[in-house]
Amino acid sequence: MTTVVNSWYEKKFLMESRKNFVLEPLGLTGTIPKHAGKVVVWNRFSVPTAKASALTDATDPTPTGLSATLLSATLAGYGNFERIGELLDMTAVDSIVEKAVDLLAYEAALSIDTVIQASISAGGIQVLAGTATHTSNLNAGDTFSVTSVRKAVNKLLNFGARKHTADRFVGTIHPDVMYDLQGDSNWVNAHIYTEKGINAIYNGEVGELYGVRFVSSNANVVLTNSGSLGAVSSDVYLTHIFGKDFFGVSKLQNLQTWVDSPSKNVVMNHASDVAWKAYFAVKVLNDSFGVRVESGSSLTA
Repeated sequence: MTTVVNSWYEKKFLMESRKNFVLEPLGLTGTIPKHAGKVVVWNRFSVPTAKASALTDATDPTPTGLSATLLSATLAGYGNFERIGELLDMTAVDSIVEKAVDLLAYEAALSIDTVIQASISAGGIQVLAGTATHTSNLNAGDTFSVTSVRKAVNKLLNFGARKHTADRFVGTIHPDVMYDLQGDSNWVNAHIYTEKGINAIYNGEVGELYGVRFVSSNANVVLTNSGSLGAVSSDVYLTHIFGKDFFGVSKLQNLQTWVDSPSKNVVMNHASDVAWKAYFAVKVLNDSFGVRVESGSSLTA
């Protein structure tokens, strides 16, 4: 493969993977200080308090100081490679290598989002849907509802969380949970407000409700058999609703693909290798800026 062709594959991979990221763009970007190795750092600032005392004429107020906590996480690498046989590539109607790059771009985005979801799954303030009093007694009938959204927004506002955009928090939701929420008459599909002039929407954005813009992701964590429906265990779905600075994600280091055709690791030159790799770190920065709604889903009833 010439350098030009390999460069084209890499650009195609990056473009396709970026289109499929859901969680990664929503985190606060972390930085790697010089000579700090694999450590990524974020500054978590405390929410300022109201200054309600009148100023004294010609006298400067006493600084109360901004409080910040330094948080860190360590980079970890993720990736995969696939080998394509020469006969398959020769007999296929379309380019198998090109399709493999597309599939691995989707795989990379899904993998990174899945790691992020797993990393933040225990973060945020817990809210239980329906009438459940504990995760273990959630059942399929305790569905995610308007009440769940309102409770989440109420908690975020009381804790001083800043909205993710000018006037909305953001929520990541599993397709099974989205099914229940979309049945509410107050639900507004994303294409409706997009047509009204809101052009910048998140990847995977499906709609909004009561001040929360929802993005759908099948990477959202499902706690298998963690709830209870009588004597039968049921799945518990996690939906995160959050504002700015709830979690941080480092800049993806060396997100790239390789295409070796023929593979350097096959003596007879009868196979091609396609691979991807990325290094990144995730950290919950402020539990008070996110809500973890635990619910069932009517689709599993």
